[in-house]
Amino acid sequence: MTTSLPPAPTLASACAPALPSSPLLRELPSTMYSLIIATDIRGFGDQRRGADIQRLLRRRHLDHLTCAFAMSGLPLLCTIHSEDRGDGRLMVLPPTVRAVTVTDPLINHLAVLMRQSNRLASPLCRLQVRMAIHIGDIERDDQGVLGQALIHLYRLLDAPAFKAELAAAPGSADLGVLLSEQVHQDAATGLDPNAYRPLHITHKETTATGYLWLPPHYPTHP
Repeated sequence: MTTSLPPAPTLASACAPALPSSPLLRELPSTMYSLIIATDIRGFGDQRRGADIQRLLRRRHLDHLTCAFAMSGLPLLCTIHSEDRGDGRLMVLPPTVRAVTVTDPLINHLAVLMRQSNRLASPLCRLQVRMAIHIGDIERDDQGVLGQALIHLYRLLDAPAFKAELAAAPGSADLGVLLSEQVHQDAATGLDPNAYRPLHITHKETTATGYLWLPPHYPTHP
């Protein structure tokens, strides 16, 4: 009995356009002015964190984001374009969503969920996340979204000054958030002015001012 081999791929099939990075991608306008959010799990690549721990952290992070979006009255995470970035996520909100309705509600709900989840977690399974929020013009193609606004978002997220602030935060903060100057300005009427402070960042070709949020720390008394 002979076994037939599958047909060799043709040039046309080999060069076919890649599948979109999410099934919702094609529903986005080709260009839009939108809020964009990026996250990064701190220490995800720690050599002590094997694949089982990485899967756990990714699952918990997605669960926290899903719940925080719902609790904040935002479009459900499953209804917006969201890209898995391995150790974090990229989320594109609809152009109709205003910054003032996103920042404080989402940040505070996410912080509470993370604090509750981390309460009994071991050090290796403890989830710490950096989040950056920006707004600007973005475009899409078959692979995902692109544009200078996306580049600026990730310059904020990966800025050494931001990483250092979260690492040095009192009480080992679970969440650190950096708003772009534009988001801070657009959401000013809905922000607690005492909860954010300016942070000068320089990363690659980007020099900018972001606005840092860290969870309040209440020292324990003996």
